[in-house]
Amino acid sequence: MSITNLKVILITMGVSKVINTLLDSEINIIGVIESKKRNVNMQHEELKNFCLEIGLPYYFMNEGCNDRLEKWVKELEPDLIVISGMSELLKGNILNIPKKGCINLHLALLPKYRGSHPIFWTYYNHDLNPGATVHYIDEGEDTGNIICQESYDLPIGSTEEEMIRLSSNLGCKLLIKSILEIENNCAPSIKQPIESPTVRARQIHPDEYKEIVNWKEWEIERIWHLLRGTQNWFNVFDFSEIQGNVSKWRILNYSKKDVRSRLDLGKVYKRDDLYFVLCGLGYIYMEISFEGEVLLLFLGLFKNVFTF
Repeated sequence: MSITNLKVILITMGVSKVINTLLDSEINIIGVIESKKRNVNMQHEELKNFCLEIGLPYYFMNEGCNDRLEKWVKELEPDLIVISGMSELLKGNILNIPKKGCINLHLALLPKYRGSHPIFWTYYNHDLNPGATVHYIDEGEDTGNIICQESYDLPIGSTEEEMIRLSSNLGCKLLIKSILEIENNCAPSIKQPIESPTVRARQIHPDEYKEIVNWKEWEIERIWHLLRGTQNWFNVFDFSEIQGNVSKWRILNYSKKDVRSRLDLGKVYKRDDLYFVLCGLGYIYMEISFEGEVLLLFLGLFKNVFTF
């Protein structure tokens, strides 16, 4: 038996902690809409197959808020639409269908980090006190009234996977709380400030990678934290001094010291079988994998001291 009588449609971008938690918590999900990914090469049928296996109506939203989507949603007669990951904004023809409105889980403390990539900008700003927000959807970008939000402490050096786990766990709790409050007509609706204190959390273009890190002046802890959190996709490195085709890298530890060197900042070098990138205030060590082979280099913290 569901813990709520509200009929909920979930909009998301894959099988995730959110859909599993809502189903396990017996939220009455009556249908799932999958928003298409911006990178079509990353689009899979995992969520479609997941819904087919458990008998949930499924819709692939690849043509925006068109008449076909509007008809599909109206036929299900939802009380509430819940969003957790979407590549575009909902239009008025969909927003106005559910009786209780539409809500979104945003992995940041709004009005900070409005936009599609709040996690990157949280790392970029060295924000170690992030959070999650559930808010009503309007036709703006993450500007709707806030239902609830909560912060948490992010340990320095946390990877993206670790941050997503922390924020998703918190977000799921807030979503369930919000759904129940909406059903009982006691959900807060707190108006957001018009302006955000941070820049829009947009996607960084690859052409910007080489300029995004201040290798010379930033504290090495800030650079290390940013690189650890974005190491799956954020290619800021110059590998021109490294032989072979680098396919993947992992950020290990760092050594803090005032560097006096002729080597270029932000470029990856190899010394004594150790890979490192040079910053103005120290060294950040790396583990590198090459195409056709895997090279694992495990380091002890401050095990080696470089002299140039």
